Amino acid sequence: MKLITAIIRPERLSDVKLALFRIGVTGITLSRVSGHGGERDVVQQYRGDTVVLEFHEKVRLEMACSDNFVESCIDAILEGARTGEVGDGKIFVQPLDQVVRIRTGERDGLALTPVTAELVQRETAQYAVPSRNEGR
Repeated sequence: MKLITAIIRPERLSDVKLALFRIGVTGITLSRVSGHGGERDVVQQYRGDTVVLEFHEKVRLEMACSDNFVESCIDAILEGARTGEVGDGKIFVQPLDQVVRIRTGERDGLALTPVTAELVQRETAQYAVPSRNEGR
């Protein structure tokens, strides 16, 4: 089992979410975060003063998945999040020792099985995430 953490651009969230839903990922935790990576600082004027914005708004997604599902999750995140520009984000994959579903007490792999995965896959199959390179 793995914990996948992705830091992405906020404007790419809907595309990433749709790509994950299409492959059956329904268990996602989302947080609004700020950070600084390879992006340049943004200099703005605010009330007559020069302000340097060092931290950029990002979205942090976390999801637990079985080992054989990791690559599918990574591919879906890449499909939805990649713009090709600095600041697209990062994906981190970490091992999980144990998972317990609180509602049922199921553990590990059984706790990771999404209850609604088939329904979500059927409903989102009609939507396609357009490639950023289409039409170029």
